[in-house]
Amino acid sequence: MIKIGINARVLTKPNPTGVSRYTHKLLEALAQREDDFEYILFGTQSIPKPFDEFSSIKSAGVSSPTHSGHQAHIWEQTTLPRAIDRHDLDVFHTPAGQPPIAARTPLVTTIHDISPVSHPEWFSHGYAALYRILTPLAVRVSDRLLTVSEFARDEIVECYPRAAGKTLVTYNGVTPPTKPGEPIDDLTKDHFILSVGATNPRKNLETLVQAYQRYRESENDPIDLVLAGPDRNVFASNDLPDVSGVRALGFVSDEELAWLYRNATALAYPSLYEGFGLPIIEAMHVETPVITSNRGAMAEVAGNAALLADPNNPNEIAECIMQANRDESVTQQLIQQGSSRAAEFTWDRTARETVTAYREVINNV
Repeated sequence: MIKIGINARVLTKPNPTGVSRYTHKLLEALAQREDDFEYILFGTQSIPKPFDEFSSIKSAGVSSPTHSGHQAHIWEQTTLPRAIDRHDLDVFHTPAGQPPIAARTPLVTTIHDISPVSHPEWFSHGYAALYRILTPLAVRVSDRLLTVSEFARDEIVECYPRAAGKTLVTYNGVTPPTKPGEPIDDLTKDHFILSVGATNPRKNLETLVQAYQRYRESENDPIDLVLAGPDRNVFASNDLPDVSGVRALGFVSDEELAWLYRNATALAYPSLYEGFGLPIIEAMHVETPVITSNRGAMAEVAGNAALLADPNNPNEIAECIMQANRDESVTQQLIQQGSSRAAEFTWDRTARETVTAYREVINNV
């Protein structure tokens, strides 16, 4: 039996987003494979649901003091290496966060993007400084680096040349939204534009709101812009202009998000920077048209199945909103192409490519 340790501290987050969802879905897909692998979780005292249903998932019984923040990073670099050394592991994988630098076990690390390094202005000073220190160390000590797009890989290798040759792209899979909950407040189907993401400056919400204002000024009966996503203190301030028709919901549950995805006129996701951009394919999967950026990982993931705009040009974004709201032929084309595009991204493929990376590391030790 091949033993793979998993840094699973993010599985304890009460409001999972982004890399927490990646860790959850990847582990679930790994456990469903018929491999000679056993996955041992570090960072949780017990096996969280639904992973307790899988015989291939075990707990190391070593918990992190918290799911994120300063204490979690200290735990990763002090307690975790010693705990790993007490287990006879073949590989240790950190799907989110930073790998335990001092561990003597071969390491696989997923780096979703290096935004705290390339754009420190989007984050709190302490968070950006920490990642500027830890990321090059992660690159140096990891036997394999996984990332989620060609864009992210190219940026990692450009910034850290020693990553060349050991950085592999394993695209995210699409997570079908859960069963929708009840309608939210007084929102009605096809009468709102949806934005999904935490209040991170890179999500470009200020420009999106400016674009929405221009759209609103051109319409006799404009629909609302709904912002769904938590406010996180690791990010720099992102004060938004006060525009009529903009509704900020904050964090929403999986059931609420499923309802929003399925009932929005379109998803507006003009981000400045992403390692991947999961909302793009999540919206496409439920046949919701997508508006996103014409650059980086967003354009890579969307392909020809979305309306693409310069994220720095509110007029272009506004024009895309108008198209999605007015032009039925454009909408139907986006729905058809988006559904086909989303089908290309599966967690089974992500798990298969991740297992390939594990085996390469084991065979090279």
